[in-house]
Amino acid sequence: MVTLSSPRSLVEYLKVDVECHPVLQNKWLQTKKENLELDDLKTWLSQEYFVSVDFVNWFLIAASQSNDLEAKIILVQNIWEELGEGNPRESHVEILKSFLKSIHYDFQKIICFPETEQYLNQMRKIIYMGFWESLGALGPANEYLLKLEYGAMANAYQILKDKLNLPEPKFFQVNLNADESHAAKLFDLIKKKADTPSKKKAVIQGNQLALNARLLFYEGLLKQEMKNTRQ
Repeated sequence: MVTLSSPRSLVEYLKVDVECHPVLQNKWLQTKKENLELDDLKTWLSQEYFVSVDFVNWFLIAASQSNDLEAKIILVQNIWEELGEGNPRESHVEILKSFLKSIHYDFQKIICFPETEQYLNQMRKIIYMGFWESLGALGPANEYLLKLEYGAMANAYQILKDKLNLPEPKFFQVNLNADESHAAKLFDLIKKKADTPSKKKAVIQGNQLALNARLLFYEGLLKQEMKNTRQ
């Protein structure tokens, strides 16, 4: 059993919590990483678009809840990179939009599924709980989790790309590189700053709550797939 006797063990504890959480074993992701169709990709990305829009706001809120300059710098660096380091066209949300357009997604038909909206609402509530909860929600339960989710989808896309002659996956390359870097920085921040039992407990709570909330995102994808199958 992992103990919380040291900052290092806290990071390992958080990683195990993510890797063993049911969100990575959800039916939609497990099915699609083995057999991804173009419509599946479009649906997933359309919902990730709404997450990407909110993502920067979560970091802004988290940064506003701490007076620790080192912590603020790490969070603002992440925001700056998410925003394309000052180039709107290189922001992650615009790269996502460009990718969707390149696979002929009709943005006039984009809708936020109720479950996606529920996920976003729950994430906002978690972020507003406090700085330490937000670190748990943003570090392990987002940046680290997304690296694992996007890694699975990127592999599935490579097979689909070769089959349908689809564009090169800049979207996946950018996000996987960013998730790797951002997760490492946030884990380092947690390791250094979460130095009391109460802070550690709050980080763990934020991680668990955000992981549970992410299940809603995939429930929405499954419901939409079932709806499409019945039509």
